[in-house]
This record gives sequence, C-alpha cells and structure tokens, in this order.
Amino acid sequence: MDEKELEKNQGKDITYETELEVPMVSEAKVAYDVDEVSIEYEKYRNLPEMTRAEFTDGKIYYLASANDRHQELLLRLGLRFGNYLHGKQCTMRWAPSDVKIEYELDQFSRETVQPDLYVYCDERKKSKQGLNGTPDLVIEILSPSDPRRDKVFKFNKYLKVGVKEYWIVDPEREEVMVNVLKGIRYETTIYVKGDVIKPTILDSLYLNVTELFEGSEGDEIPEIAVVRQEERLLAQKMVRESHAKIEAEQVAMIKRFLKMGFSNFDITRDRCS
Repeated sequence: MDEKELEKNQGKDITYETELEVPMVSEAKVAYDVDEVSIEYEKYRNLPEMTRAEFTDGKIYYLASANDRHQELLLRLGLRFGNYLHGKQCTMRWAPSDVKIEYELDQFSRETVQPDLYVYCDERKKSKQGLNGTPDLVIEILSPSDPRRDKVFKFNKYLKVGVKEYWIVDPEREEVMVNVLKGIRYETTIYVKGDVIKPTILDSLYLNVTELFEGSEGDEIPEIAVVRQEERLLAQKMVRESHAKIEAEQVAMIKRFLKMGFSNFDITRDRCS
C-alpha cells in the first residue's frame, strides 16, 4: 500500500485479503548458495555486540542509526509498555535484541530480526540474545531511509510467523498502523492524533496517540476517548455500508434497464431511452 492509499484509507478498517501461502513481497526470489549463506551467517554472529543488524534471506542487513525523533518515540513506547508490564506475565524488549523469527517453523532457520520493540508472553521463548520464536506484539518505527522494509518485507515476515499484533509507527505522518491477526490475514486500522490504541493482547493498556507524538497527556481519560473513537469508527462503517447499498441498487437498476432494451440512461436523473 503506497502513501496515497494510506492517506485515502486514514481512519478506516482495512482487511488484507492475501493468504499466507501466497507470497506478498514483489521482489524476485533468489536462489542462495548454502555455503555463502553459512559464511554470511558466521559474519553476522561475530558482529560486535549492540550492532543494529538483521540476518534475512541469507544476507546481513545493516539497520540505519536511529535519529532523535526515532529514539524519542521509542523511549515513550518503551516507558509506556514497560511500566504497564512490570510484574505481569508478558515481557517487553527493545532494540537491539535478536528475534529468531522462524524458530517455531524451523529451529535451524537463521532468520533473525531486531524489532524496535516487542512483547512476548511465553517465557520458554526467551534466549540469551533475545527470543527464539514469535513475539506476541511487534512495533516498528519507520526509518526514512527504508520505509518499505517495515511496510512490506517485515509485514510479510510477521504475518507468515503469526505475530498477533504488528504496529507501524510513522513519525512523519504522525500515525500508527495497527495490524491485528485475524485467521490468516491482518486486519488493519490507522490511528491518528486524538485516537487511543488498546492492544488486543493486553487487558487494560491504553496508548494515547497524541501523547505518543507530542509527549503530553491527551485531554480525555482513556475510557472516554476509546468510546468516542469506537463511535466514530462505527459511523464510518455505517457510511461505507450505506454507499455499498446504494451502489448495489444502482447496479440492479442498470441490469433492469438493459433487460428492458434501454441503451442510454442516466441513473442520477432517472432518465432512460
């Protein structure tokens, strides 16, 4: 989905219809030499500690250094999730922390990513370097140098391994795309300032989007903001359903006119010839 489509769909619920077995990334697949992959992986394992890098598709991918805005947003997210999860079953970690993303599909897989922030609720997945397996929630903050990696490549990776909730934070547009796993697809909602996000995997955590981007508390308490937000989303859904009903009626009317032998008609003025 490009930026124009994101802008058009702002504040809407979007369901991606792509199934898991159908590859979503448009890049051509490359056959990797096993020996070359092994050599590259050894290089990755021997990188200095705290290096921001990932190992995906047989190659080392070095992550750009986080700018001030990126670090500011990550700190706010980390404090919000960290304070809430203190003493609870689930655990939060932030970069650099290695996640062997395909471990549960293949324990010999070398696919390793470093999400900006992730939450896991199964302590058995914990490792010395980070996590062996799928996190329950992942948050990535878009990098201006390569936003496609988070929007497309990692979107597909996290969908494939079953990450329950994947957030994409856009510092430039000041919006958060929340992808919630529904069966084998992600259902996506875009949140903007004035909205409140409630993670599906956590009982009573609320994140005020205005507070995230501006660093100040919102005017409303979370419960009230969530109710108003749900009312707004419901109203938008009703409008979309109304438009769909009108379009269906227009299609039915066109079919009737064609069946009656009319070739020229103007539905908006109820005229035909």
